Amino acid sequence: MVSKDVRDYILNNSVEKLYKTCESRFAKVDYWSEQFVNSGLLDEYELSKALDELTGCYIRFHIIAETLDAMKTNLELDYKVKAFKEAEAKDKKPTISQIEEESRQSTKEFRTYRADFLSYAEAAEKGIISTQARLKRQTVQKAALGVDFTGDMSQPAVVKKQEEQKPKENLIPPTYDRVKDVGWNN
Repeated sequence: MVSKDVRDYILNNSVEKLYKTCESRFAKVDYWSEQFVNSGLLDEYELSKALDELTGCYIRFHIIAETLDAMKTNLELDYKVKAFKEAEAKDKKPTISQIEEESRQSTKEFRTYRADFLSYAEAAEKGIISTQARLKRQTVQKAALGVDFTGDMSQPAVVKKQEEQKPKENLIPPTYDRVKDVGWNN
């Protein structure tokens, strides 16, 4: 979903309806948050799943939050321009601070929803960072043990383990002078 899709969805439906369509993603961020709090993320599979889901949620929430911010700014500007034009048409001197407050009041719903999307995006981002750190720690620990390692192959412990695991080949190089010649004449 790109920002144009978000904007079109809001204009055709409402911000509240968009929010409701994202409730399952909010629940995912909450779920992984609980897993971090309860130290439930220990294996690589769960960490990878958390990383994927949190990244997807972050991307979606960030796009929506930024779109809401742009729409809020544009609506406030539209309101101000319209208010100044109406004041000029009536030959009244507009009160700038009053127009500012009215324009902010007209977009309060956008600010509220944007704050929710932004806070969940930031929570997902923190989860992504923690998940990456845990995955890296697991990879480093596996490297130190030389078990199921997928990272940097130049570490001394990894090189040693690889040397130990190499199949033992025939240590005597083949030489042709040791082979008895059996020709046609024998």
